[in-house]
Amino acid sequence: MSARVLVVGLDAAEATLLTQWADDGMLTTLAALRSEGAELPLSSPMETLPGAIWPELQTGRSVGRVGQYYHPWQLHTGEANVRPLAPGELDGELYYWTAAARAGRRTCVVDQPQSVVVHDGDGAVQLAEWGTHDRNFGADSQPAALLDQVRAAHGDHPVVRCDSYGSSVEERRRLLADVERGLAARSDLLCALLGREGWDLFVATFTESHCGGHHLWEYFARGAPADLAGGIPALYRGIDTALGRLIAAAGPDCVTLVVASHGMGPNVGGPQLVREVLLRLGLVSGSRARRMVPPALRAWLRRRAPAVTDTLSRATGLNSPRTRAVALDNNRCAALRLNLEGREPHGSVRPADAPALLGRIADELRALRLPGTREPIVADVRTAEELFGPDHHPDLPDLVVSFRTDLGLIEACESPSVGRVHAPFNPGSTRTGDHTPVSRLWVTGHAGAHLPEQASVLDLAPTVLSLLDVDLPPDLDGRPLLGARRGAGRTG
Repeated sequence: MSARVLVVGLDAAEATLLTQWADDGMLTTLAALRSEGAELPLSSPMETLPGAIWPELQTGRSVGRVGQYYHPWQLHTGEANVRPLAPGELDGELYYWTAAARAGRRTCVVDQPQSVVVHDGDGAVQLAEWGTHDRNFGADSQPAALLDQVRAAHGDHPVVRCDSYGSSVEERRRLLADVERGLAARSDLLCALLGREGWDLFVATFTESHCGGHHLWEYFARGAPADLAGGIPALYRGIDTALGRLIAAAGPDCVTLVVASHGMGPNVGGPQLVREVLLRLGLVSGSRARRMVPPALRAWLRRRAPAVTDTLSRATGLNSPRTRAVALDNNRCAALRLNLEGREPHGSVRPADAPALLGRIADELRALRLPGTREPIVADVRTAEELFGPDHHPDLPDLVVSFRTDLGLIEACESPSVGRVHAPFNPGSTRTGDHTPVSRLWVTGHAGAHLPEQASVLDLAPTVLSLLDVDLPPDLDGRPLLGARRGAGRTG
């Protein structure tokens, strides 16, 4: 069987390495895509609200309007504490594959990160969280029997949670072996599903690059031991081979779009320092009492019980009217939210005072220096209004902060206002690699495809719908990069 449009995601695969290794002849499928098709870098939310990368790819709608920026736990307007996003809070009708299915296009979707299944006989055939890196909602499928069929034929993905592996060399080798087994199973699974019938749209994501990148980067960077140093190249070769197999199975008339969602590189750090900075600025409840605890004891507690201290930090978010601002988890960036009157349950900042307070916090963050140097650690500080306008979604942070990536691992800072602050990056974690903001698109199979010089991850959804000759929803923020192909709507 075949597909009319094939969309393949490479989850957290570093595009600079992909292109380098394609040029070197190591990734033959990607090399063919580059020589026969078109290539385009994509702007993305990775420098502001990184957790929105996949939702923006899948919906074509800005996080500024949707407001879901960090699935593991985020604040919701009217609530004092962070909590995970519930499946019912995600609107599956916004996915481009749902729109395609509603328009009569035969659609199959496999393992799209941070998405939910639409349980609807008129929707797409969908398999979710069989082997994704982030498993927020549990394995599911439509039709319901599909998940059991997949498990009977291919088993479960060997890696359920890559952070559960230990940090020893032996544990890393076990992780690499399991990820490689998972990749082989995924390749077989995708080809089996693609071969079931002729699809108008087939959507799949290779997520093994995400897990492997987080936990094998240190060995890749230092080049030893040899087997683990070669782990990331081996995974990329395996993904390239599986991608070639999938493209061949889709048939010669298929338009293929391959998207490297975001990248992977060394740990950078920075966001973990902001909680302590806010405490020392007296903006968080309990900061006065906390300053009575000797710094050495605070550091000891953080080393000995990082999970406990991090959980307490989150749980005590905006519960007190004495708190004026709180730091929120936001992946590779920092985020802050004011305790605003009329918005938060215990609001203490008058809306009229908010701009001045945000300005003061931004100035304090820009003043942070790498200890012993004159180098600022902050790359940029922007308000939600600056990023998304005055009508942005109310759940968004009020301030987002990106950090420099050219200073090595940032675990300390200093300024005249806060003194010297030290906080380990990702305490208790076994990850040695973190995300980079590089996103890229490759397109092949569309005669005369000429992509614009600039594009966004928001453009993927309208591009796919346009290729399928499906009417675009009026509220998309992205634009089609390619037009429809003749016969795009061939089902029926």
